[in-house]
Amino acid sequence: MLKTPRTLVTVLILLVSLTVPVSASRILVVPTADVADNMLELDFLYHRGLSSLQAQFGFYRGLSGGLRQDFADDSQLYVTFRAALIEETQTLPGFALGGELSLGRQHLYAVASKQLGIPGLRGHLALGLGRYSRGMAAVSFMLNPVKVTNVPTTSVFVEYDGQGINGGLVTQFSPELKASIGLSSGHGMSFGLGYKAAF
Repeated sequence: MLKTPRTLVTVLILLVSLTVPVSASRILVVPTADVADNMLELDFLYHRGLSSLQAQFGFYRGLSGGLRQDFADDSQLYVTFRAALIEETQTLPGFALGGELSLGRQHLYAVASKQLGIPGLRGHLALGLGRYSRGMAAVSFMLNPVKVTNVPTTSVFVEYDGQGINGGLVTQFSPELKASIGLSSGHGMSFGLGYKAAF
């Protein structure tokens, strides 16, 4: 029998985090196998001295597409896509194929995402062509999976993005708004801002 409110809250947190997957299209840079249906995602990211703005729309079950603009000396406009082939279950990882295509560069990847036993802990592994040719990997852990009024949910992450190690925090202020901040090996601060709108 449960004797304290703290024990009851802990059990509720474990149950919720086991049954409700946390979905995001990427950690900081590393993609995930998650594809949101009927959802528009707008993301700004500053990472390793490069700023980018991306719009991604889940236009059909398991399919999303969009545009990403990189802001640099050789600014590139990419058409992006992701297709979820296998949905994550308790025993199987989620699996998706994706890409970023421009006139000058093509980056294609396969990615798998899976909860790693501990509630709130997920792993992600991507491999492909272009900037994914060295492979990418990430681990994220949600610190407070149950949303309490006026208290944002926060996750910590560590990732290898093909160039080095990144680590930091992602804070979900509401179902629509999130922000990320981190440190990248050799390049200092990274940060991002994301907004989602359902249709």
